[in-house]
Amino acid sequence: METLTETAEECKDLDISFPKIQYPKSDVSSPKGFYVFKGLKKAPTVIHIPLFNVDNCGSKLEDYRKKYGTFQGAYSPEMIEDLIKKAGENVLNNKETMLGVIKDIIEQK
Repeated sequence: METLTETAEECKDLDISFPKIQYPKSDVSSPKGFYVFKGLKKAPTVIHIPLFNVDNCGSKLEDYRKKYGTFQGAYSPEMIEDLIKKAGENVLNNKETMLGVIKDIIEQK
C-alpha cells in the first residue's frame, strides 16, 4: 500500500492524472487480495493486488513479509518458486473480478 500511496503523491506533484487512493487503515497491516481505484475521466483505473495479502497468506502474512524483505541477499530457487506461486494464486483468486473491471473499462470508452 505504501508504494501505491507514494505513486499517487508523486503523480499529484507532477500533475499527472491518478485516482485518489483510499483504503481502510487496517488494510495496511492486513491487505485484502484485490483493490480497484477509479479516477476521474482522464485518470486511469488502477488495479492493485498486493503480493502478500490475507487471501493468499492467511495467518502467515507477517511470516511472508519477514521472509521476503526488501533489503536482503539473493533469493534461493525455492524462494523464487514460492513467490511465483503466490503471484499465481493472486491471479487465480481474482481472475473474474479483474476481467469484470477490465470489461467495465472497455465498455466505458
